[in-house]
Amino acid sequence: MRNRHITRFGSPLAPSGALYYVTDVEGLIQMDVDIKLVQLYASGELITPEVKSQVKSDVKRMKAEYHDKVNQIGVPDKLRDLFLITRKAEAEQYSRQIVLSEYDLFLLIHNCNQIGFTHRSKFKQYVPQHLTLSDNNRSKMKTANAKKSIKNIGSILLERRYIHVHRFEYGSDWHYFYFSHQDIEPTSTNHWKYGCHLHYISHLWPRLKKRWIWNKFNQRSTEISDSLHIRFEPFKFPHPDEAIENYLVNGSKLSPWAVIFSPSLASGCGSVPLPVAQVATRGVFITQVYLPSKLNQ
Repeated sequence: MRNRHITRFGSPLAPSGALYYVTDVEGLIQMDVDIKLVQLYASGELITPEVKSQVKSDVKRMKAEYHDKVNQIGVPDKLRDLFLITRKAEAEQYSRQIVLSEYDLFLLIHNCNQIGFTHRSKFKQYVPQHLTLSDNNRSKMKTANAKKSIKNIGSILLERRYIHVHRFEYGSDWHYFYFSHQDIEPTSTNHWKYGCHLHYISHLWPRLKKRWIWNKFNQRSTEISDSLHIRFEPFKFPHPDEAIENYLVNGSKLSPWAVIFSPSLASGCGSVPLPVAQVATRGVFITQVYLPSKLNQ
């Protein structure tokens, strides 16, 4: 499976599993359909055109239910309060007091229209030569070392350098949040003494223009002078040694990072990276999915 929305390396039923690389909501829909069809196949069901059509219909229904649940949550109060500040000095003081989770940012992206704002995002990617996927990388997926190849491809994709930019506008008011791979490194290696953070800047900075800032993010190296640092809790996958049973939702055999449009996950799952949320905040979602060849009925 490979198109402009999603790439799948390997098979969920193979011992090495499948690695999904998704770049937008359409890709998440395709991933959800693909996983559900594989589950049905593994359970012994014949995959007919009618079955495929029904699965696609079910996924779209779940997507609508999921988004309705997220809509009901609204915008976190801490972000509403930030957008109501009218003086730069107050914004500087407030930014030192709050901590934003990546799910808070997702809720703002998803629900900003509820407070009159529009949203635009930009995800710039820098891919060093040694992190470029080649045809040789893909051909190795068909060899006996597929498990090792998936691991290597996963490392290549995860090590790419991204910057994630979000702009919110209402009339003459505008607000930017942005973070890079360096901003969300652990405290021990982070360039900010308080560790993980995102940057914030708004119309309260009189010398800066929103269009200039937007265009500046087209450059590989981006640093907006005088932007504020806000403590940030980014998504992160659990440690590989941690039992997956700690994260299963409502009896699902899948981890929450492989469950796409479940309304039960509308309130988030701690710091676990949920597919819809991470596509919104980072413009990309990468995960490995393994399904046993024989699923319990």
